[in-house]
Amino acid sequence: MKKNITPKATVPFTVGGFTDLQVGNKSLLRKVAALQLSDARKTKQATYFRKATKRLGIENHHLIRVNKLLSLDLGKALDANAGLRKKFKLEQEQVAVLQEQLRIAKLPRNSSNSSRPPSTDLFKPNRNTSLRVKSGKKSGGQPGHKGATLLRSENKADVTVTHAASYCGSCGHDLSKVDAVEEYMRQLIDVPCPRYIVTNHITCKKVCPCGHCNHGSFPVNVNSPVSYGPGVEALVINLSTRQYLPYNRLSTLIRDLYGIQISEGTIANMLERFGKKAVSVYERIRQQIFKAEVVGSDETSANVNGSNHWLHTYQSVQWTFIGYHPSRGAIARDTFYPHGLPNTILVTDCLAMQLSTETREHQVCLSHLLRELNAMQEDYPKQSWPTQIKTLLKKAMDLKKEDYTLQQVEQIRRKFRKLLRVDQSHAPGKIEPFRKRLLKHEEKIFTFLYHDNVPSDNNGSERAIRNIKVKQKVSGQFKTPKGAQQYAENRSIIDTANKQGQNVHEVLVQIANLFPK
Repeated sequence: MKKNITPKATVPFTVGGFTDLQVGNKSLLRKVAALQLSDARKTKQATYFRKATKRLGIENHHLIRVNKLLSLDLGKALDANAGLRKKFKLEQEQVAVLQEQLRIAKLPRNSSNSSRPPSTDLFKPNRNTSLRVKSGKKSGGQPGHKGATLLRSENKADVTVTHAASYCGSCGHDLSKVDAVEEYMRQLIDVPCPRYIVTNHITCKKVCPCGHCNHGSFPVNVNSPVSYGPGVEALVINLSTRQYLPYNRLSTLIRDLYGIQISEGTIANMLERFGKKAVSVYERIRQQIFKAEVVGSDETSANVNGSNHWLHTYQSVQWTFIGYHPSRGAIARDTFYPHGLPNTILVTDCLAMQLSTETREHQVCLSHLLRELNAMQEDYPKQSWPTQIKTLLKKAMDLKKEDYTLQQVEQIRRKFRKLLRVDQSHAPGKIEPFRKRLLKHEEKIFTFLYHDNVPSDNNGSERAIRNIKVKQKVSGQFKTPKGAQQYAENRSIIDTANKQGQNVHEVLVQIANLFPK
């Protein structure tokens, strides 16, 4: 059996007069105070952190807004940068194009690679690019060439002078009474100082036995107390139109040669009067061009009182028609030939107005094409396509100079079509537009190979129209449209007379003798 053991009463431990309970309470109080202090400190810290968190939240919100704004600015800056890069790239490409154009512009341009006239080549010759090919022959007359010399006139001599010795060159004997025998003869052809002829026209009266007084009448062209005859009028037309003399120099020349004082106003009146007489001749030339089998056409600008107008030519082997019009386009062509040239093979450059003319056939001038190809070869020497086309065109032109067959012509055309099918869209400059133009007018390139009388170039028309430029270089401009029209009419008559082997002055005199309508 267990014993009840009663715990013994615990006696508080005493230290320095305090019991251990009291000491324990103090320790606990200190801990509580420390905890309270710590709690107060942590409360303050929590309050500080809450305020800091709130402040940082506000700052963060502000920074988020700033970040959004900066993001928007960055997006705009990136877009602007992309735009600037694109613009910079375009400008680089433009600079490259301009540099290429500048390179090409610095290349020499002359009559062999552009439409410039040969007169511009005087100071900058470029013989290496001439359309002519060296024949290998020496310059000058070739072996077997028949020389030409001044022939003796078959007309009766106006003056005959004999030259005989008056004494013997050996013994000194007098030979004045010795008969001379003709041995050799030489002719001297000279021009005397000309003088004008004055013709007095006098009317007379006759009284009939019936008492009526009958008066004589002057010729129609003698219509003033003093007037100039057809010879003077023809001379004025010739010197003004064919020799390009301006009025002042023309007046001076006639005064020096013939002693005739003729004013500039009289010269203008003569040109106008001659134009009225020449209307029927000018119209006949126009009609003959309409009937011609082969016609070449070209046009050139003319300064008419400060404005840019145009003179057009339509010319054949025997006839030259030059027409004036303010326009270069179809309205001018329809003025001269409203129904086109339906019976004609028309040889022209690639001007749209000419190629749209109603004709039997068209022939594009190969010389124009070769000049363009020369320019492409010089501008882009690494491109082979222009060289191939040029070689083929020159082969076709050379073929015309010899006997050839239709098989040879078709062979050239097949090669030409094959070259035209080669895409040149990546080629620089005007190569691709040029190819498209040839493709469009393919049927008009080799017409000359199917007709004996059709040339491969339009050089005849360029020569026929060149005189307008020479006239303007001398006189500067045409003062009025009427003056340009008069020049076109007179030049048509003069060039036609030249082509037909007629004496130009005599033709002009015949027209001057006509009566104006």
